[in-house]
Amino acid sequence: MIRSFQIILLSLIYCMAFPVFAIDFSGVVEISEKGKSASKNEYEDAIIYFVPNESVPTESASKITKEIKMEKKSFSPRVLPVMAGTEVSFPNFDPILHNAFSTSTNNNFDLGLYSGGEKGTATFDKSGLVRVYCNVHHAMVAYILVFDNPFFTNLAANGNFKLEGLPASSGTLYIWHPRAKVLKQDVNMVYAQSGEIFKLELTKRRIPKHNNKLGKSYRKAKERNY
Repeated sequence: MIRSFQIILLSLIYCMAFPVFAIDFSGVVEISEKGKSASKNEYEDAIIYFVPNESVPTESASKITKEIKMEKKSFSPRVLPVMAGTEVSFPNFDPILHNAFSTSTNNNFDLGLYSGGEKGTATFDKSGLVRVYCNVHHAMVAYILVFDNPFFTNLAANGNFKLEGLPASSGTLYIWHPRAKVLKQDVNMVYAQSGEIFKLELTKRRIPKHNNKLGKSYRKAKERNY
């Protein structure tokens, strides 16, 4: 009898220390710009993520590799969510020189110039937003969102999303887009109802104002055009 009680007590303690990951949450995001529905590309740039009020244990992202292509003078995908510790490669598929760099705090890097067929890599260990640019082409912009937990997903082109394996706890749901104000909502996943519709309005420029890696204007920088 005492033995059984001890097992039950240990089980309760374990459940309190390690919340059960058993909840899926889905919904729909409607994105508009100047009163009209946004393009498919804009939908694919949105990221939905959940931050529990209390930290929960998760597996490390070590040895995970993702990719952002440099092709047709663009970064693809334009927005990439990753776990902290993920390595991201930047292969160049263009017959011209490209560069990938960021001055973002805690995740700054500079891969230098390299030609088509070559690639550079960078590892992102700290959570936060990483703005990525090319030092040659002002219009090349990408965003890497680095998370401490795996509770994030991309928005589908039709506006649907589904977060899987969430902890049964309260926290904050975020909807992030590089051209919109971050939408956030407090939610308790134990009682949350799937199917809710969220609305996001695009108000920011697609190509944000930024300088090159030396902090100078692209237009004024006397560099060779590639």
